[in-house]
Amino acid sequence: MTRYGLAFLGAPRVPEMVELAILAEAAGCESVWIAETRIMRDGFVPAGAIAARTSRIGIGTGIVNVFTRGPVLSAISFATLDEASAGRAIVGLGTGSPLVLAAQGHGFERPLGRLRDFVVVQRQLLTGEPVHYQGATLQVAGAQLEFEPWRRTIPIHLGVTGPKALELAGELADGAMLNGFLPPEYVVRARQRIAGGAERAGRTMADIDVSMALIFSTDADSHAACDAARPLVATYMTRMPNIAAEMGFDDELLDRVRRAVTEGGIPAGLPFIDDAMVQRVTIAGTPDECLARIDDYRAAGVDLPILFPVGDLRRAIDTIAQGVGPR
Repeated sequence: MTRYGLAFLGAPRVPEMVELAILAEAAGCESVWIAETRIMRDGFVPAGAIAARTSRIGIGTGIVNVFTRGPVLSAISFATLDEASAGRAIVGLGTGSPLVLAAQGHGFERPLGRLRDFVVVQRQLLTGEPVHYQGATLQVAGAQLEFEPWRRTIPIHLGVTGPKALELAGELADGAMLNGFLPPEYVVRARQRIAGGAERAGRTMADIDVSMALIFSTDADSHAACDAARPLVATYMTRMPNIAAEMGFDDELLDRVRRAVTEGGIPAGLPFIDDAMVQRVTIAGTPDECLARIDDYRAAGVDLPILFPVGDLRRAIDTIAQGVGPR
């Protein structure tokens, strides 16, 4: 069966997420992911609600932030989700963006060190054993889960973008979730970095599930599908500098969009982003165009496309069902 994941970027409302997750499970999706991004809905409440209404689909966070949550609370939450879902939880962690964190009063000091320390502590805590850890960015003095974990090993996936973060995922993680808004050629470069980290740790790419967050907008009218995704492209071009640097657009264009957005908000940047630009960094178009574009990402090395739908979410799930079946 062709692999697909479905994800929610902080929306829609939680009851709708649950109903859509039920449809996704029936359509053949293997996992559903909830992003804890910007100042939107959190990751764990929707995940728990989905766990209560589904029976087979994996439930992950894509991602929760290692600066806004501490490792002990995070481990408690993931172990609780794993219990609630009878062993279907997937740990998804990342560092996020300094601009988004600054608005919440969080710094972005030593992000790679923080991510490394967090993964080490998280993995140890989830075994149920006491943890004593003195790292560069985290210290834990004998913390231990006070309940028996459903599983003592929960897969850990890292949402990563930059070269060093990709290498860290290859070294430590069970999965690397590549960021959205990036073209297929980025995937080829990313896999090389992941493989380098894996090799240094005595691992191979067979040990790492490479997924990718793909912003997904489909409509019978290809231009309308691009329109639905265009504001998000503008947002990530201007608020996520680490992602913008890998999009493949020239610096002059990025500066033009940033100036427009700074002066007039996201709507002011949209005229500079044409349909070809949207389709370069998202999955946007008719259902057949979208399925063909997903194949481009698979060919580049994405093991698991994780679709973050915008626009008509049910149409997105119908397209997934079409893709899961024989084509």
